[in-house]
Amino acid sequence: MKKNYNGHPNLPLPTLPLPTLAPPFSSISTYANFFITFPFKDFKPVHSLAIKKSRPLISIKLILFYFMILTLSGCTTTRTHTYNTGQRLTICDNKNIDLGNTVVLYETAWRSDQKEPLHRQQMALEEIENVFMQFPCGNIDLSNGIVNFNSLNITEIEMLKKYSRQMIDTVIIIRLEELTPRLEITFSIPFLWSGFNEADFRVKAISVKSANTFIDMRVKRVTGGPFNIRPAEWSRTEFNAALSSIIKKDD
Repeated sequence: MKKNYNGHPNLPLPTLPLPTLAPPFSSISTYANFFITFPFKDFKPVHSLAIKKSRPLISIKLILFYFMILTLSGCTTTRTHTYNTGQRLTICDNKNIDLGNTVVLYETAWRSDQKEPLHRQQMALEEIENVFMQFPCGNIDLSNGIVNFNSLNITEIEMLKKYSRQMIDTVIIIRLEELTPRLEITFSIPFLWSGFNEADFRVKAISVKSANTFIDMRVKRVTGGPFNIRPAEWSRTEFNAALSSIIKKDD
């Protein structure tokens, strides 16, 4: 008789009768098949349930994120800063004031990396014409009364002498320094940005007869906010509104 490695004889294993299977288990294969297929027939796999449950959470987060973007993008604000060293708050600060025959000189002083300076200069000229079309306290000839001061290439003293001979009473000088969109980006999660339109310029109003500067101010107007993307063309609106605000206060 053969012995195993422990030195004990190898005895045959007892033969046990198979259990009697009641319906629906008419055979061992059916019995095994039932227990193999049963968990997957009526129940979803655990990983499938986890995916199904996580999708609504992801959707909610996305909805909240886009809602936040839409909400903040509606938070557009306008800020106007005026730095005044002159004698008046506005050019026409009195209903009875009359500046007489008036000339508007515009000039530009762009930064070195200014994009499309000629286009911005043209935008500024168009808005100056729109604003002074109904000048409330003086007479302006729009065809000859709005002049590019850069092209004259003369000093202010020479300019006053020139317009004194032409019977001009008041000279308004507008020096444009910024007419541009701005984009501020924060590299974070989520990705954040803010967009603005800016108009930044200086204004002087001088009496030709007395050489008295009664308006000397810098005006900066900025409109925008979080998640704003604003084209350069919208900057003309800021310039128009800022220039209008220093000509005459709203009644």
